Amino acid sequence: MATMKGHIPRMPSRSNSTPSAEADEKANDGLAISEEFVFADFASRMKLSGAVIAEIGGSFPVSMLEEHGVARWYSIDPNREAETSESGIRQVLTARAEEIPLPDASVDAVFSCNAFQFINVPEALGETHRVLKPGGLLYAHFGPIWSAADGHQLEYVRHGDRDLAFWRDTLLPPWAHLSYTPAELRALLRSGLPEDLADLLVWHVHESDTINRMFFEDYVAAALDSGLRWGTVTASDYLDYEIVPPRFDPAILREVTRADVSAAVSERRGRPTQIGPRDVLMILRKDSAPAVDLNA
Repeated sequence: MATMKGHIPRMPSRSNSTPSAEADEKANDGLAISEEFVFADFASRMKLSGAVIAEIGGSFPVSMLEEHGVARWYSIDPNREAETSESGIRQVLTARAEEIPLPDASVDAVFSCNAFQFINVPEALGETHRVLKPGGLLYAHFGPIWSAADGHQLEYVRHGDRDLAFWRDTLLPPWAHLSYTPAELRALLRSGLPEDLADLLVWHVHESDTINRMFFEDYVAAALDSGLRWGTVTASDYLDYEIVPPRFDPAILREVTRADVSAAVSERRGRPTQIGPRDVLMILRKDSAPAVDLNA
């Protein structure tokens, strides 16, 4: 029986990836190698001691929050049970990022690690703007996004007695989610996989609401429309594992290049679209004072 379970996840530990100097370099170039890298970068950008933080997705260890002197840490996740840590520092709120149950101007920062590819980003940024105090910071690090070779993000999908994971179960060729219609993808996958698994993958790519299917340009547009002040929105295309798909029928399998996919997607969307951006760092800030109406 194949089932899917929705969740805003923690950053996965990829057992077939080996830390290296290259990984360290890529971590400084926009790639979320691990939660520890991301949290350290976040902590370097603002004073956490005494701060009130809202986290979208995940739930960092209380000990880490205590080490940094955080006053209060709210973890916003619709799939976690509401709870408060023994120390009272961390509180899990069973809620969506698009409906944060916190008062206006109540937090110093909104932080997120590996969740924005799963949510309605424009709505979440609207809520972020509402709950941030003047001068407050949004820090979000996430991926892979839809424009990546593995942007389908096969995760939180169960087949038989196994939870599938895109970095371990490389069942889809690079950019297959952008290159094949549902019927074409089903025919391809059935040529090398059991029919029920192939059908599950087609459903995940084309119908599942687990991922938001936003391209890098869509994240940029959402940031510009958020009412928050631009800090940075940057991306890396580094892939930290090897994609080795099953053997498929060569008569169905297409040899696609990044340029081919970019041209096809740009035509489909009616505007230039980059293919390749994978992991994104988004830093925005709420203005310290109300905007001046120049027409007044």
